[in-house]
Amino acid sequence: MKTIRKIGLSMSILIICLNHLLAKNCLSLEDAGKRGLVKLIIKSKGGFTGDVIEMKIKNLKKQNLELMLEAGRRLDSKNQNEQDILVTKEQEFVLNSEQFITINVTGMCCQAGNSCPSKNSEYSIGKMADTNLIKLAAFIDANKYYNSFAAQQAVWSISDHKSIGGINDGDAAITESLKKYVSKITGRPIPKYDVSYERQSPQEVLGHVKTIDGIFEYDLSANGHVTIAIYNSTGRLVQTLIQDIPHQKGFNRLYFTFRTSGLEQGRYLAKLQVDGKNEKEMPIEF
Repeated sequence: MKTIRKIGLSMSILIICLNHLLAKNCLSLEDAGKRGLVKLIIKSKGGFTGDVIEMKIKNLKKQNLELMLEAGRRLDSKNQNEQDILVTKEQEFVLNSEQFITINVTGMCCQAGNSCPSKNSEYSIGKMADTNLIKLAAFIDANKYYNSFAAQQAVWSISDHKSIGGINDGDAAITESLKKYVSKITGRPIPKYDVSYERQSPQEVLGHVKTIDGIFEYDLSANGHVTIAIYNSTGRLVQTLIQDIPHQKGFNRLYFTFRTSGLEQGRYLAKLQVDGKNEKEMPIEF
């Protein structure tokens, strides 16, 4: 049954990705605009995930037009300090002769370092995003993850190379499916830790890394004292998380929290030591 569901989901994503190629009579809004067939006014509603864009479309010709707004299109913010929007829900519609319509556009921000779009900020139709963002937009569309913050974090994990460990919104099933999919299309491994962010100003959407929560699983052949410490890329000790805690022999699971305040972004190494000797290591990047 799981195999059937996976095949069905894969087919849905493929159909969404290729639909605009198969619909020969359906013009993208970008092409329609370039040909002078339509006039577009695109404005933000003031959010960063979900129903975030209002698009007004005027047919300039005395003929019906079959049009498409593709999942995976990157709407370009005219304010360089605000985030572009990745369209995550595909729409096809017919615009009658000289008709004027308004459509709501579902999307997600895709520039984590920029601020949240303000209400009525103007956008251009932009262009199709890079391959992995198009695939992710199709995946979000197929699963209807339109308002999922985990899906928003998945977008940033690709658009801004944020950690896959940051993909989380409290729903374990959605989180797992998005982490696996981003790992699959990017070739990046799923880290054995979760990343939490903290906003330091109202303008920030994602914020800065606040904590990294991980798990060490290990077997001890004898009783011992366990230490977990964090080292930077040069091998310097930057933080001791747990020190000389007695543990019984056998299988153990130890949770740890690495607080990143005041530390530069980069690569770190969590080391688990037993009686002063390295037992396990976990690369960390943020």
